[in-house]
Amino acid sequence: MECPSCAPIKPAAPENASDYRLTHWPIQIKLMGTVIPFLENADLLVAADCTAFAALNFQDRFLKNKKVLIGCPKLDDATSYVEKFTEIFGNGTVQKVTCLRMEVPCCGGMTAVLREAIKRSGKNIPFTEIVISIKGDLLSEKQIA
Repeated sequence: MECPSCAPIKPAAPENASDYRLTHWPIQIKLMGTVIPFLENADLLVAADCTAFAALNFQDRFLKNKKVLIGCPKLDDATSYVEKFTEIFGNGTVQKVTCLRMEVPCCGGMTAVLREAIKRSGKNIPFTEIVISIKGDLLSEKQIA
């Protein structure tokens, strides 16, 4: 079900230079359509749901200068995610994709979804995977082919 209130947010004046608030709403993948104006020319962060709670300073470390969408590769429908992201990437101008996921095996599904969607879109979008531990430590950061 698509959210009819998808829109950019006009943020309040930041209190300091490291104030990285959301610039759009909603952020849940399931609520998004496939034409998302705020993703035009965007650096997209696709974060597994748990990452924002596990990662210390999530906004400063990972959200800075990015648009974010969140979801769970285990609890949500991965097939519909592949289809949705294929359309988003194929029809839009996303400049870069970063997948932020937990170290647990089921979370690897988010990387697989995004890799397949980029492939199906026919676009050459730079793709990075960042894996964090259940304690919030950075375990790896690598480019995905």
